[in-house]
Amino acid sequence: MPVVRGPRAEPCWVDLLTSDIDGAIEFYSELFGWKIHDDPQTRSDGYLPVTLDDQPVTGLVLNDQDSAAPDTWTTYLNVADIHAAVFAAHLHGGQRYLKPVAMPGQGTVALIGDPAGIGVGLWQSFDPTNYPARKIHGHRIWNELHTKHFETACRFYREALGWDLNQVVDSPDFRYYTLGQGADAAAGLYDISGQDSTEGWRTYFAVDDADQVAQLCTSLGGQVVNAPHDSYFGRTAMLSDRGGAEFAVIAPAHK
Repeated sequence: MPVVRGPRAEPCWVDLLTSDIDGAIEFYSELFGWKIHDDPQTRSDGYLPVTLDDQPVTGLVLNDQDSAAPDTWTTYLNVADIHAAVFAAHLHGGQRYLKPVAMPGQGTVALIGDPAGIGVGLWQSFDPTNYPARKIHGHRIWNELHTKHFETACRFYREALGWDLNQVVDSPDFRYYTLGQGADAAAGLYDISGQDSTEGWRTYFAVDDADQVAQLCTSLGGQVVNAPHDSYFGRTAMLSDRGGAEFAVIAPAHK
């Protein structure tokens, strides 16, 4: 069921910007069992809602052919005042990619970037309920920022969005902080300096079997970016869909 909690700029939603709506429908419905609501109205709107077990999980957004943006998963952070958040982002060295836009009957959306240019969405809802991360196959379970500008990102999210960052690991080889701590942790900041990987927000989806889902991904035309491996939180893998949009899956160690 939806839960009520005051906005603290934590991940509250994700959606996929894709240049191949039909391919994405086939790929993700097979991979996660999602039900994509595809009809003339949603096609006209350019936004296809997605549900699983009658619960909203995400949406598919048509990536216009004239857009220079790559296919990607976008993370959205809930905020109490989206105009103030956009102003604060600019004040602390960030960028505004999309000014606040009202979505009738739903809320207001905006897109910003941190000082390194890594984009993230903002969402101010008219409804105090939100759909939290869940440890159930096919549902969003975690979001984290992979950045090669770790200290800059930490300062930005602390100062612009009021994040209470907690150190999980801080060593020369591995730095990882979270928004909140323990069971209350809601997002991660991961230092990927020195790694041959792409910066950006990553969405993790819970799965029953990470190895099986990775195999299915390739059979459906996607790719395995990082092969399934064990972690403290469960067996995980980084994948990409047919359009190159990267996402992660994890079979939670503790359900």
